[in-house]
Formats: sequence, structure tokens, C-alpha cells
Amino acid sequence: MDRIDVPAPESFSPASPLPATPPRSQSRLSPVLLWVLVAAVLFRIVTAVVNRGPADGPGLVVWQSHAKAASLAAASGKPILYEFSAAWCGPCKLLDRDWEDAGIAARVNGGYIAARVIDRQREDGRNPPDVDALMRRYEVTGFPSLVAASPDGRLLGKLVGYAGPERLRRFLEDPAANASP
Repeated sequence: MDRIDVPAPESFSPASPLPATPPRSQSRLSPVLLWVLVAAVLFRIVTAVVNRGPADGPGLVVWQSHAKAASLAAASGKPILYEFSAAWCGPCKLLDRDWEDAGIAARVNGGYIAARVIDRQREDGRNPPDVDALMRRYEVTGFPSLVAASPDGRLLGKLVGYAGPERLRRFLEDPAANASP
């Protein structure tokens, strides 16, 4: 076998000067930063998939769009529970906490088709025509307003304003007897 002589690399001696700048990585992102970015993207994808539901809404209640609620109510024979709300409404946020109650959510999910209707008058200057039509039909003048309606749209009862979880429970049990005066 032939032997090839390779010159020895220059050795470091205390007399030789250190390089002015350390050698740079060829990657623009450090491996740690790259893993952090990958983890953040994966986290965002997972939370988007896990949080996806039939419609936006708070708590444990299964919310449907108001457009879909009428057809689901007709098919199931269940009444519709419309929650009329607004993003700026403080009492609406109190009601949102009540939807976290397992007993209240079970009553709504078992006995109603729930539909959340968000007023956008203050934010957008107007509501979509279908939201305006629902608000006129059920004479919604304040928020939050809960409207129980039969599958054919007939008003069963309406609760205006936030009155606490006990009043909400009574309304859900019998909307006509526990409606707002």
C-alpha cells in the first residue's frame, strides 16, 4: 500500500495571535431557535384543531350558527335557544361564565338547539341582514337577551339582561313562566 504524506496542521502556539472573529455557523438560525419555532407552529396547529367546534361560543354549550339552528330544530323537534350578545357587553361576559356550569350546559344541550347571535352594530356600524331580521322578529332591545323559540319560530319566552345562574336555570326549565316582565 502506498503511503501519502500529509502535512501536519499548524499547531497553536501561545505566541500566535487568536483569530479576530470566531468562526460562524453556516445556518442563519441557531438550532435552538429553529426548534422553538417548530414547536410554536405545531402548538398553534394542535390548538386550532382541538378548539374547532360547530360554532363559536363560550362554555360547555354546543353552539350552532343561527342559520343552522332552525333546520336542526325542525329535524329534532327541540326548541331553539338564541343568545343575543355583543362583544362590548359586560353582563354578556357574566352570562358567558354560566355556560361553563355543567348543569346549565347539560340542560341547554339536552333540551335546546343553542344559537349565539352576536350584535355588530357598535363595531361595524350595522349588522348583517339576517341578524337584524332576528333581532326585529324577537324585539331584542338589550343585551344579553335569551330567546326560547319553538322549532317553527314561535316565541316561547324571553329573558332580557343578566340575572344570575339561578334565574337562568329557571328560564331554561320553563321559558314562558320565567320570562322577563
